Amino acid sequence: MSSPRLHRRSLLALAAAGLTSGCIRQFESAVSRDETRQLSLKIKTVPADADAAATKLARYLSTRLQQVGIDATVVPMSREELLRSVLLNHDFDMYVYRYPLQQDPDFLRPLFHSRFSPDTGWKNPFGYGDLSVDSLLERQRTETGPVRAATLEDVQRRLVENQPLTPICVPTTFRATRPERVEWPSEPPIHSVPAYLAATLADPESVPSTPAETASDAVQNQSTLTTTERTTATSPSETGLRITTTDARPTENLNPLSAPFRSDGTVIRLIYDSLGRELDGQFRPWMAESWSWLDSDSSTLAVRLRDDLTWHDGRDVTASDVEFTFEFLDDTSLGSFDQPVPSPRYRGRASLVEEVSVRSAREVYIRFDDVAETVAERSLTVPILPKHVWEAYARKTSMPVPNGGPVTEALVRNNLRPVGSGPLRVTGTSLRESVSMEPFESHFLSSDSVEEPLEPFEGGFSFDSLEFTVVPSDGAAVELLRGGTVDATANPLSPDAADVARSTSSLDVLENQSRWCYHVGYNLRRAPLTNPRFRRAVARLVDRQFLTSYLFDGDATDVVSILGTTEFAPQGDSWKTTVDSLEFAGTRGTGTLDIDRARSMFENAGYTYSSESELLVQE
Repeated sequence: MSSPRLHRRSLLALAAAGLTSGCIRQFESAVSRDETRQLSLKIKTVPADADAAATKLARYLSTRLQQVGIDATVVPMSREELLRSVLLNHDFDMYVYRYPLQQDPDFLRPLFHSRFSPDTGWKNPFGYGDLSVDSLLERQRTETGPVRAATLEDVQRRLVENQPLTPICVPTTFRATRPERVEWPSEPPIHSVPAYLAATLADPESVPSTPAETASDAVQNQSTLTTTERTTATSPSETGLRITTTDARPTENLNPLSAPFRSDGTVIRLIYDSLGRELDGQFRPWMAESWSWLDSDSSTLAVRLRDDLTWHDGRDVTASDVEFTFEFLDDTSLGSFDQPVPSPRYRGRASLVEEVSVRSAREVYIRFDDVAETVAERSLTVPILPKHVWEAYARKTSMPVPNGGPVTEALVRNNLRPVGSGPLRVTGTSLRESVSMEPFESHFLSSDSVEEPLEPFEGGFSFDSLEFTVVPSDGAAVELLRGGTVDATANPLSPDAADVARSTSSLDVLENQSRWCYHVGYNLRRAPLTNPRFRRAVARLVDRQFLTSYLFDGDATDVVSILGTTEFAPQGDSWKTTVDSLEFAGTRGTGTLDIDRARSMFENAGYTYSSESELLVQE
């Protein structure tokens, strides 16, 4: 039986009764020992069939934490559950997943600025607060060139020192395709808007015959679906493009504002257009015909829309839809609640905009806060929404909300019959099975006369349908490719699956650097993760050189900063000193931890061990 616990008010009573200070110190020592326990931490991640690398990384970290006396367990859950726990409810100790990198480094501002800590989505889910970092993040968005690069180096140095997250690596991705069926452009990865739009389907007469069953038929044994789980679906024709994916979320939810259901956003960007897009490494007008900064006001951008833009339901796209979109992203309640309810998905970009005013049916003025032009352009990548559809969803949701905060219907609706203005229109979905799309004939890309940056897409599409079929694993995707029922994989392949694809003469494996970073995230709202010295000690349990080999057969770039593969990655002796302070506490490249050395790091951070080598914390 454990001894009864003595609390401080009991000690004060003893002191009043005449006990000496030495006796009280002895009692305090006894109390401290009695009220400690072994530290337990849960590491949330996705299951192996959703992302084998994330699962392996979580298990690696759990093992190393156990070696230093921490009771660490891996908690696998679906992508939706993980993102809901991390991005919406902030209900986690640690997690392992991948962050979707963006072109401009201003994404660091919503990711780490303390202003965004109460928000949802990828808006400081860590609860990190550092006023010096806040100031640097505000400053960099007004700067350009070497001055901005220097500020961003200071930001990265502070993040490495404080470790609100521990970046691991940016992998190379491999996707497989059947070259006799479809020719892909050389640069963008298969699963990207430019690649889908520029894909060239071979003449059906020149392609060897394939099995009669569709890809959905081939994976039908995964689950039995009822008719109530389906919307109208179409079967791909011989002139249709058939793609596999391991991500079922687009079959469940096509709401561009829903953070737990968005991954890289490719499917959404096929449905919803934005004013501008990145093409060939440069930011170009898309829905916009042109834009220019006003001579009379350098903070205001005049944007002119293309002629004859149309929503998928046949109604015209106007400048009022652009104005509405930015107002809606800033407050999805449109002022009907006591406080604004911004879209967590796009708040960082929408927050750059001060005001949008309609000048005519095709022209808007967008006035920005004090930001550099390259940063301001980020706001032009948000999806433009039809006012006549979304305005009705500014009401409070009737769905139960786990965190109890104000939430609008706009943020939680599944939107499985989306009305966008993008190049593809959804024709049907089957829950956890498929999403079917077709080219939108009224889209501006269907024209035979588009400007030079859009020439690869001129004249429309070589396919008459696009179907994403959900498969249980990347291995299953390769088997469908080998059987001829699909044309390419949207999901990246594991090293083993890529090797199988390479061994098949009828398949090609295409390689690209990914646009995401695997990392370990910490919830700084929970002790002892509130302590940067503790987080740094955890970070030193990570052997990046070993992990890039273990997880990706060396086909990855290990990084200590989330900008490690960009032009803003710091160089020089000062940065090397910062990085060296987080060196792996073991034999680098082997994953073998020096346990005594590692435990001493936690002791130096202020923690103690029991006689059973358990790391102790206060109850």
